[in-house]
Amino acid sequence: MTAGTSSGGSGGAGATTSKGCGAASWPKSKNDLTIMVGGKARTYNLQVPDDYNPSKPYRLIFAIHWLNGTAKNVTDGKYYGLLPLSEGSTIFVAPQGINNGWSDTGRSKTKGGQDVDLMQALLTEMENTLCIDQTRVFSEGFSMGGSMSYALACAFGSTLRGVAVHSGGPMSGCVDHDTPVAYFMTHGTNDSVCTYPQYGVPQVEDFAKVNGCQTATLPTPTSDQGVCVDYPGCSAGHPTRGCTFVGDHVYNPGGGKQWVPAETWKFISQF
Repeated sequence: MTAGTSSGGSGGAGATTSKGCGAASWPKSKNDLTIMVGGKARTYNLQVPDDYNPSKPYRLIFAIHWLNGTAKNVTDGKYYGLLPLSEGSTIFVAPQGINNGWSDTGRSKTKGGQDVDLMQALLTEMENTLCIDQTRVFSEGFSMGGSMSYALACAFGSTLRGVAVHSGGPMSGCVDHDTPVAYFMTHGTNDSVCTYPQYGVPQVEDFAKVNGCQTATLPTPTSDQGVCVDYPGCSAGHPTRGCTFVGDHVYNPGGGKQWVPAETWKFISQF
């Protein structure tokens, strides 16, 4: 199968298949893979479904670690808890940041920096070697990984179907942008690192505006269980949703009733 439009597979009607569809061989799940970007060796972890079918287009999710975290942390956490929920429908990539962060050094208004370039290189690699539904590419991250997901939404609006930003902010930068991207945000109202509402809220409101949504007020939570609002009137295919909870700088609040992975998967899997 060559790149084009498919009416079948996990992508369903309208899936756009990548160059890697129909390949006789493909990369298997492995950690610490290497890719050269700007003359530097960068590493990443790859998770391919056990029953991968090279003729079926798969969703792709970049799962980006937090500041001072690692790709191994993301993989050990089952890609922010989404791996078991995906039930073999999704390919996951966990990239490793330089110095365990995502500053995207070298970015300007006209070109990506070292980390945007990494994501572009990884996307090209995945599309060339695996069967990717190019209409369902996502990014998710916590803290600085969330900020990098926001940065990618700004830089890759024509590529990303959506992002999930957990307790993030603008730390990885954002170029001028006007392309809609589906946007999901979670944030603790007692966040002591990416303080609320100075962080998180401006970014979801940024994309609510770009996505053509009407204004909305994020709800005031009373517990560590999330309360959410869908921004009304968004352009077709670009839902924008914000969830807040009482809590500090954590990805998955709720104690024995953790809810973020399920809410994230609900948002992503609608596509």
